[in-house]
Amino acid sequence: MTHGSTPAPVRGLDNVIALQSSVCRLSAEDGRLAYRGFDVRELGEHSSAEETAFLLVHGHLPTGAELRLFTSQVRGAEKLSPACIRALKVLPPGTDAMGALRAVLAIAALEHPVKVPPSRDDALAQGVRLLGLTPTIVAAWHRLRSGEKPVTPKKSLSFAANFLAMVTGTPPEPSAERAFDCGLIVRADNELNPSTFAARVTAATGADVYGSVLAGLSALAGPRHGWHTRNVLAALEEIGGPDQVAGWVRDRLAQKKKVPGFGHVVYHGEDPRTGLLRGLAGEECQRAGLWPLFRTAHELEQVMIRETGQHAIVDFYLAPLYRAVGIPADLFTAVFAVSRMSGWVAHVLEQYGDERLLRPRAEYIGPVDQEYRSLRRRR
Repeated sequence: MTHGSTPAPVRGLDNVIALQSSVCRLSAEDGRLAYRGFDVRELGEHSSAEETAFLLVHGHLPTGAELRLFTSQVRGAEKLSPACIRALKVLPPGTDAMGALRAVLAIAALEHPVKVPPSRDDALAQGVRLLGLTPTIVAAWHRLRSGEKPVTPKKSLSFAANFLAMVTGTPPEPSAERAFDCGLIVRADNELNPSTFAARVTAATGADVYGSVLAGLSALAGPRHGWHTRNVLAALEEIGGPDQVAGWVRDRLAQKKKVPGFGHVVYHGEDPRTGLLRGLAGEECQRAGLWPLFRTAHELEQVMIRETGQHAIVDFYLAPLYRAVGIPADLFTAVFAVSRMSGWVAHVLEQYGDERLLRPRAEYIGPVDQEYRSLRRRR
């Protein structure tokens, strides 16, 4: 529908080109995803979360000296302040991981105020603090709600190993570290997904990096964006085993219900990240004694392709992988935030360079030319 020369709105803004970006290239036609021109599959196989974060934030692969400095800066920002620790201890009952993360990052923002719009140096400093603080907050909240003492970050461990150690209390096996590291890399960015767009819209107002990222976090907390992995695990556990998959899918489709973890809104074929994660999830499930869980996932993938033509998205194999490396299901969305933080920071920094509000229009479909009546004349 159009009013005069106003074009009809695109539902969901599907495939609308809203801006130009050099951070991430997503090609739906050939199923490619690249960060700053580097294929995500190659990064997943050969890079690290630290190196990929540098690439996204600074725009190029680091030298050895640059990576050491960047890693040192991020690790130097991992320790929580007394105010942040107190906040974690007094959060209301029922607070979830994403609520805790948003609350404590808001406090951290007050501890490091900057003039807005922020300078490039101030914005970079805030971005580095967010990269360091986010995993520590998530892990500390989990330990405290479990009645355990938070684990102090260790500079001798990698970003991936450190997070797993802070969550589980034990440094991970090398294979678990590498699998989780790959999961962090392939989820670091995905162009203008809802949370990244929310962060960029906020950054365009001149808000600081904390405020912009908090907008992204709030979008990620919504079930249509950030709950896919936890919903996949719930489905796999409901199915119960590979032999029950076909019947479960038939019943689900007959009820016109979606199957979690399938059908990406942009990619036409297989998600370019799925292949890497499939193999790693299988290896870690076998190591952790969760082979039936992986077999159920793999059978579900095959049945869905055969019955619907839908392919598994990145979140699908992350569910058994996270389960195998010891991450509780109710942390899955917060782990998504840990993964995506470098992408958010990169997009926010890029948006500052535009100095223009992101201000679209809406097609009005409500009543027009209504007569105002005083309160006593209304019924």
